Amino acid sequence: MDEQTTGDGDAADAGDRAGRLRRALTARRGRAALAGGLAAALVAGWLVIRAGDDAAKRHCWGAWSQSDEPSLLLERDDRTFRETAPTPERPRGSCTITASWTYGTDETIHEKISVSYGTGPKDAKKRRAWLAALFADARDQLPEGLPGFVSKGSAALVLPEKCDVDGLPSVVTVSGVQSDNEGDTASLPGVSSEPWQAGQVLVDVANRGMEKAGCAPKKPLGFTAPIASGHAPDGTFATSFSPGACRIDGLGPAPRRGEEDEEGLHSVVGPVGDDLQTCVVRWADDMAAQFTMTAQPRLVKLFDGLTGGAPLARGWRGQGYADADGALVRTRCADRTTVMFTERTAIAKGTPFAAPSRVFPVYAAAVAKRLGCAAVTPHGDSI
Repeated sequence: MDEQTTGDGDAADAGDRAGRLRRALTARRGRAALAGGLAAALVAGWLVIRAGDDAAKRHCWGAWSQSDEPSLLLERDDRTFRETAPTPERPRGSCTITASWTYGTDETIHEKISVSYGTGPKDAKKRRAWLAALFADARDQLPEGLPGFVSKGSAALVLPEKCDVDGLPSVVTVSGVQSDNEGDTASLPGVSSEPWQAGQVLVDVANRGMEKAGCAPKKPLGFTAPIASGHAPDGTFATSFSPGACRIDGLGPAPRRGEEDEEGLHSVVGPVGDDLQTCVVRWADDMAAQFTMTAQPRLVKLFDGLTGGAPLARGWRGQGYADADGALVRTRCADRTTVMFTERTAIAKGTPFAAPSRVFPVYAAAVAKRLGCAAVTPHGDSI
């Protein structure tokens, strides 16, 4: 009986040990399965997060995601992105997006968008050329008082005073070009041809640039109003004789157009308002001269340091300069500080615009008359 009892006890103990072992193994497998499930879930979650990150990857200082305009960001294996964000210590930045694609069997299209953040050159001569190029693209003015403008292939915005560097305003520019077998075309690839869309793209990257530079306003810049298109090709050069370029009598005059000169001298008029007036004179596709008037305070400030403290010439009202490459006057007009500016290029050689001293007085007198202010020039005579 005792042996049986002992034997039954050993068997019971063995059964208990086996049961505990099975339970331990089951628990271990359960923990392993749980751990494996958690690991799989974590990996899956990480993959989802990574996929989400990739799908929403942002470029140009974080301003544009792959789900937004410009669509140049989307699904192209040959895209390249290069960017340097502005910082409080170095308030300059750039961003470049490039892509290529094949059209048909033998034509490759190259597209490029460039963004810049900075104050422009400090050297006076370089700054004048920079300003001429900047305002040459002022085709449609931004609404709601924003100091900027857009065109088919570019956009620019002058940032608030908080972002000034060494007394000069910071400017954000966006420009684009499309190249094919025929040459280069100014455009913002992947952005709607409507100026409103280009303006929104500009404001997005400007707000992000200000954040990076540490000068963002409490309320981000933006606008909801439509952009009224004010630019139009000037038709005066299409006739044998013309009263002048830029819709200004005597500014020119335009040469006779010959049958072999279908792409000759012509002008393109931009905004014509109280804040901004622009016009570009071109020979074929190249700029020969550029004319600007602005009374918008932030745009006026771009010309600080260029006017000097003396009158442009005897009898002129305000301060300014005139030389072989251009002229500028800063004066009061209709109770506002106003800048009138022209700059010519080498393309102007052999045209009436080769001598700014002859055309600028005509321009300045016409603008002052349109604005309803006192005469700027002494009887519109040459400088």
